Amino acid sequence: GLRYCLGMMLVARHLRNWAEELLEVSPVLVIEGARQVGKSTLAMMLSGGPVTAVTMDDAVTRALAVDDPQRLLRSAGSGRLIVDEIQRCPELVLPLKAEVDRDRRPGRFVLTGSANLLRIPGAEDSLAGRAMTVRVHPFTQGELQGTPDDWVTGVLAGAFEGLGPVEREDVVERVVRGGYPPVQEMTSRVRAAWLQDYANRLVERDSMDLGRAQLPILRRLLSLLAAAVGGEVVLERLAEALGVNRDTVGRYLDLLEGLFLVARLPSWSRNLTSRQIRRPKAYLTDTGLVAVLAGLGEAHLASPQGLDHLGPLLENFVVNELARQRQWSTTRFEMAHYRDRNGAEVDIIIESPQGIVGIEVKAASAARPAHFKHLMALRDRLGGEFLAGIVLSCGGAQRAGDRLLALPFSSLWAEP
Repeated sequence: GLRYCLGMMLVARHLRNWAEELLEVSPVLVIEGARQVGKSTLAMMLSGGPVTAVTMDDAVTRALAVDDPQRLLRSAGSGRLIVDEIQRCPELVLPLKAEVDRDRRPGRFVLTGSANLLRIPGAEDSLAGRAMTVRVHPFTQGELQGTPDDWVTGVLAGAFEGLGPVEREDVVERVVRGGYPPVQEMTSRVRAAWLQDYANRLVERDSMDLGRAQLPILRRLLSLLAAAVGGEVVLERLAEALGVNRDTVGRYLDLLEGLFLVARLPSWSRNLTSRQIRRPKAYLTDTGLVAVLAGLGEAHLASPQGLDHLGPLLENFVVNELARQRQWSTTRFEMAHYRDRNGAEVDIIIESPQGIVGIEVKAASAARPAHFKHLMALRDRLGGEFLAGIVLSCGGAQRAGDRLLALPFSSLWAEP
């Protein structure tokens, strides 16, 4: 499989097979994702003959792309051309469209971008029907351990019911380290400095590829979101805190999402009742980043005093792991959160063709009967469509009633 070199350790990317499958049918594969998650590494490792690679981070290459795009786009001959950081040269998108229309051979172009390509003016229409996209995330825990992680499929197959408890310190360590490849073997001090610098650089430099922004406000918005991960997005409240209007907050949120720093989890509704509250929740795409931006250290989070802070971070961690696994899971699924006006809420709703799985994330050392209250209400309301209600905690696997189950966090990176 594809390897990302980590010291002496090699990490296989679980996305590779899917990316290669897409290249067999599509002339263009877009590999998008944040900086430093291993997009170029993945691009270089995909099978399929000779490869030429250029990067738009390089001013000379970028000038050539603008002056003579056709020459650049044909420079790989009959091989494959990899264009790194394409968002830095939006002028290349239209010539690329023309080149693909001239020769639609699959697997010709691989584009990588660390800002969302489709937000670049003109890109979406030009690449429609010509490109397929994969998103590279930071590592999953399964990738780091070398286990094929597919939690949703495992849950539906009843695969995790023999798992024992997991040490809270182990989970906290994984949460605080996060999944960015470069930080995996750093000390906590160096890692904190790297992540802080990383966030600053993205906000200051890469946000310019997507649109104009007042950087102090963009930076402050990111900090506010880090301090309240898993909170519902109330634009008015954020606008008040930042001293800007509601539309500006909406645009800045889009920017942070375009940089792959922030992700929104939509509110789930099946019109079960008209009394549901329709606001997305916001998460950061890496919990190591949350810990640094919110000033939360490992020792504090593992202590009894840190439990209140640990809960939201764990929820963010679970959302991230599942969002990353979605791309290679053998079960198609969508993710959302649920809350009605009576205050019943379920942290994560997994919606699959087979039915619904509800997930509650608890920082407790084991699941308690009270933790299942809202899952039971959802089960009773959905009837046969409800497949499972899971409480994730540090405790071991345990049945807790009809279609209710307690599982340890380690089920997320266990082999199903």
